Amino acid sequence: MKSLLQYSSDLDQLSAAENSDLAKAVKSVEQFIKSSSKISKVNHATRDAHSKTYATVKARLTISEDLPEFITDIFDQKEYELLARFSNGNLVINKKGRDTPLYGFSLKIKKVKGQDANFPLVNFPLFPTNSPSIFLNFFRSVNTFLVTKQDNFLVSVLDLPSLIKNSLSLFISMFSVDVLKKIIKFIPKRKDFFFSFNYDGIGCYRLGNYIMKIGLKPVRNLSGIGENESQQESITEFISLQDSNFLLTIQLCENLENQPVNDLMKTWKNAPEYCLGKIVIPQDSLLDSNDPEIENLNFNPFENAENLQPVGKIQQIRKQIYEASIATRNKLNVNKSN
Repeated sequence: MKSLLQYSSDLDQLSAAENSDLAKAVKSVEQFIKSSSKISKVNHATRDAHSKTYATVKARLTISEDLPEFITDIFDQKEYELLARFSNGNLVINKKGRDTPLYGFSLKIKKVKGQDANFPLVNFPLFPTNSPSIFLNFFRSVNTFLVTKQDNFLVSVLDLPSLIKNSLSLFISMFSVDVLKKIIKFIPKRKDFFFSFNYDGIGCYRLGNYIMKIGLKPVRNLSGIGENESQQESITEFISLQDSNFLLTIQLCENLENQPVNDLMKTWKNAPEYCLGKIVIPQDSLLDSNDPEIENLNFNPFENAENLQPVGKIQQIRKQIYEASIATRNKLNVNKSN
């Protein structure tokens, strides 16, 4: 595939200032996880994002026929078992009212090139900024405020100026034509059923020597399902009644102008696209999300095989945050279960 852009590690490099901001954000993540059970009023340490689990299921992926060799060299089996977790994007578990319509559909595809391949997908994949530092400072401020608010509400007032400043910086940076178009299209769908959305990865991944974006689409229109029900209720009811079918797609990068790796505020244009395969979630495939072993599942894309690793600067800042979050959460939850 001579027309495809070759992966280069230069796409992943962070500046010294960005690495410094990352170190501060990682510390705030660890503090948030330690306080997360009190913040969300649950009996376990939660994730630092997508903390609310709607459901977790077993499923299978059947790989499409007649794919190019550079794809089947990696996805070299006809069928894979997988786990999928459905979540809400908030840091705090909301137990009252309607959740914000920002959802996650995370995949753990078993034994791809000898190890699990993890792909966290979201229904609003455009990122609010291309500046790692702006995002990290905002993220750190939110974590710090939530922790301090839990410990001492009056003291948390002192954190408000930093939170407001960094929120304003993020708000100013988030406006792009593609983001605004996406928001306008998204608003009418905000009450739609969880499985009616398309889901995409935030950022890019390696596909061997090339670069891809991965996405997921429902096979049929499901927007009218689950009206006046919570997403958790409608998801579990839907899965209990029938098989659920989705297409797993990949787009490939030919050039950085049309398919930017480090501009996550733009949708890719004119990218070569393949249907990697079909995901089937069988009827009654729900796992017990109250089981600590299920709730503690990790979908860390940096645990993928080398030729499926995340690509790009925003992805790299997520690496240390994932690792800190998972290590802290697992340690706390293991100690509670012993």
